[in-house]
Amino acid sequence: MSDVFISYSRHNLDFVHKLDAALTAQGKVSWFDQKKEPLAGLPPGSKWWEEIKYGIETADNFLFIISPASISSPYCNAEIAYACQHEKRLVTVLYCGVEGEADTLRSIDQVIDTIPDNSELPPSVSATITNLRSLTRRNWLEIGEVQYVAFFDGHQFERALAQLIQGLDMDLAWIRLWSQVRQTARIWAETGDSSYLWSEMRLKPVREVIAKRTQPLTEIERDFIRPESERLLRELDDIGTPHARRSFIGEHLCKIGDPRAGVGLRPDGLPDIAWCEVPGGKIEIKEQIFTVQPFYIAKYPITYMQFQVFLDDPDGFACNEWWESLTEEYRRQSMKEQHFKFVNHPRENVSWYQSIAFCRWLNAKLPLEAWPDTAASDMSAATCGEPGRLRDSKQDTVKWEIRLPAEWEWQQAATGGDQANEYAWRTEWDGRRCNTKECGLSRTTAVGMYPDGASPIGALDMLGNVWEWCVNEHKETANTGTTGDAERILRGGAWNFEHIFAHCSAKNLYWAPRYGLEHFGFRVVCARLS
Repeated sequence: MSDVFISYSRHNLDFVHKLDAALTAQGKVSWFDQKKEPLAGLPPGSKWWEEIKYGIETADNFLFIISPASISSPYCNAEIAYACQHEKRLVTVLYCGVEGEADTLRSIDQVIDTIPDNSELPPSVSATITNLRSLTRRNWLEIGEVQYVAFFDGHQFERALAQLIQGLDMDLAWIRLWSQVRQTARIWAETGDSSYLWSEMRLKPVREVIAKRTQPLTEIERDFIRPESERLLRELDDIGTPHARRSFIGEHLCKIGDPRAGVGLRPDGLPDIAWCEVPGGKIEIKEQIFTVQPFYIAKYPITYMQFQVFLDDPDGFACNEWWESLTEEYRRQSMKEQHFKFVNHPRENVSWYQSIAFCRWLNAKLPLEAWPDTAASDMSAATCGEPGRLRDSKQDTVKWEIRLPAEWEWQQAATGGDQANEYAWRTEWDGRRCNTKECGLSRTTAVGMYPDGASPIGALDMLGNVWEWCVNEHKETANTGTTGDAERILRGGAWNFEHIFAHCSAKNLYWAPRYGLEHFGFRVVCARLS
């Protein structure tokens, strides 16, 4: 690979030899055809033109020697067109000889105007525009946007050379990298082959430099440098994306960083909860009517990363405060290992007791600005008292709490308030919208891998992936107290259960609260204390 390809007219050959020698003395490798323009009648597709194209493609810079002779040369114009086609970096030298700069520019304009209307490129070269006058004018506009370095015979050669060297060296590493980006992006766009896409590790520094340089981008280039996570997440919006691909996307996001709000942690290290607003209504469960007040529910189940903060916090899992009123035997019961250890997957192997303790801890720890907007709008940002007690602008105490949902709240969130919705996405079963046993994955997926399975209020994974603990008892449905060891309700189905369990209302599971299994998880709600 050469540092510079020199395009010139043979009328300026002596100057080009001098310039090439000076560049070589500065450690630069230049490429130019010393014979330059071939004999007339050279057949199309000749080896000469192929060598010229190769020299342009493999050079870091395309240096055009501007002169009245070169601006009207069909060969120089074909080279300029090819360099522009391949988006090579243009560097220009205005060779004035013994003329003044203004006189040289006037001569160039005159030469362009005298090119015959019917003059065509010779068959030995190629360009998209074959009319020489039209191509010359287009090229002159293109290179006219580039600041040239003026050279004169007999004086100030070294000063001009220093300016040229500075121009050639400017951001050389970036020039080479950007050339790779452009060419790879073009191949990717032409072939549709995703193997040409770069990894996030390779793309991130490119985007950082582009931001600093305010680099102009084509639509193809903008799409090519898009964060890898963004491209992967766009795939999820296609309902035809296979289950295995969704599983891969989630695990790959775990490696490169999952940018979605509500999946990971806040800057302060606490769980980042994305809240969905749930309307009020009435629900019938076991021939009992339950009134649901408007509340908020987490968009996703609590993830492995989010729960781990509770385990690692010295004031978290080991703190007795979060276990008060729970059955003595199971206070701070040993925590089982996560079965599928991906930070953006739902936390599983978690018991009802452990999920209750987590909610109490989060209720106390989460700062005011992280609570839902409605809760925050009732409160003064200056005050945040004891857990679950927040003051509004009238100084009246408004009580909110973060906790497990009651199953009627869970059902209201899953249906969006329309109890005719048998599934989160309305009335007909669609196995493309959630992770159940029929998917064949035999594992959890990262939360939110099925956006087309969202409930009407925007909550994801309400069906499939992991069963979700509810606060109330199974036998005494209305009992939402946290004492005793009565069986508790789980809702939503799981990755290792058939789809008949992934239902908004008809199917549920109940289990002793001490059990934590690889298909048991939970999500939190934020609701007013009654």
